[in-house]
Amino acid sequence: MSTNAELLARRNAAVIRGVGHITPLSAAKAKNAEVWDVEGKRYVDFAGGIGVLNTGHRHPKVIAAVEAQLQKFSHTAFQIVPYHSYIELAERING
Repeated sequence: MSTNAELLARRNAAVIRGVGHITPLSAAKAKNAEVWDVEGKRYVDFAGGIGVLNTGHRHPKVIAAVEAQLQKFSHTAFQIVPYHSYIELAERING
């Protein structure tokens, strides 16, 4: 496994400069409101996907929903092959 410094060097060599980052850390795993870096240090994840991860990392209900969806299909372009859940969500939002 790589260190944070090694991954940062690889990131700087491979990723365009327009994609910024705040910390020199690289995530290895996360659960609830915590994240562990590749060196095993634990942090409180205050960013949480920039505020869109209000359930925390790996919430059991989210994992179950993802697993259920993957049993059907992982992704299809709605503009080519529409699917029920997309339409249902649109109806709920419009309601």
